[in-house]
Amino acid sequence: MRTRSSIAVRLSDDRYLLIDASPDLYHQLYRAGLHPEGDGRRSVIEAVLLTHGHGDHCIGIFELSTGAIFQIPVYGPPDLMEHLFGEGRYFSYLGRLGERYVEPKPLEEGEEVEFPGGLRAEGFEVPHTDRLPDGSYLPSRTYGYELQEGGRRVLYIPDVRELTEDILSRVEGADVILLDGTFWWEDELLRVSGIDVSSTALGHIPIERSLETLSELEMGRVIYTHLNHTNPLLNPGSPMLDELRRIGFEVAYDGMILEV
Repeated sequence: MRTRSSIAVRLSDDRYLLIDASPDLYHQLYRAGLHPEGDGRRSVIEAVLLTHGHGDHCIGIFELSTGAIFQIPVYGPPDLMEHLFGEGRYFSYLGRLGERYVEPKPLEEGEEVEFPGGLRAEGFEVPHTDRLPDGSYLPSRTYGYELQEGGRRVLYIPDVRELTEDILSRVEGADVILLDGTFWWEDELLRVSGIDVSSTALGHIPIERSLETLSELEMGRVIYTHLNHTNPLLNPGSPMLDELRRIGFEVAYDGMILEV
């Protein structure tokens, strides 16, 4: 069984940056050996970056509120920080008793954060979540993250409706791109489940479209993540998987380790 998408970036021997907090975070941390050590009074998580407010990307933040008070910085779009931690919001209780399990830190688009060890992270807006008539987003705007250190660049974009010019300019020359691979076809749910709603309508560019665009660019590794259970790439014998491998692209899997 695949768990929901979330990655840990090694900052030093015993410190990690977490990007997204999936509902499976507890099991993911234990499997990777990143759970609180000893008596549970020390966390190896230096900080958390959240992409947006859909539950499969942020609900696991609850796991950082058990046991010791670690005061872990959590960064994300300003409207997401309000959505999660604002007065009366579900996670606002993480600041109970005058202490904070996490420290919400609104991150403006284009703002850069530097972490111990020299890694820099920049959030940039990508199209994914629905925009309401008043201009706000439901439940928040969505960020991709660009990570840089020592001249190397990694992009993490697990949810995106279309590859805009800004995204493509970042992709060009990047060492690793972790990209939305939710659906292969635009009409995948109709084909597989009889549900007449398109991939794009759900905020996800289908792989058959992104594949065509990306194959024309100069870049490093392209790794599709965030696969839906209907995606034919999950079938080891599918012609789609053969096509992907022929081009040189990859599919993320649980426990995958990347050296950049």
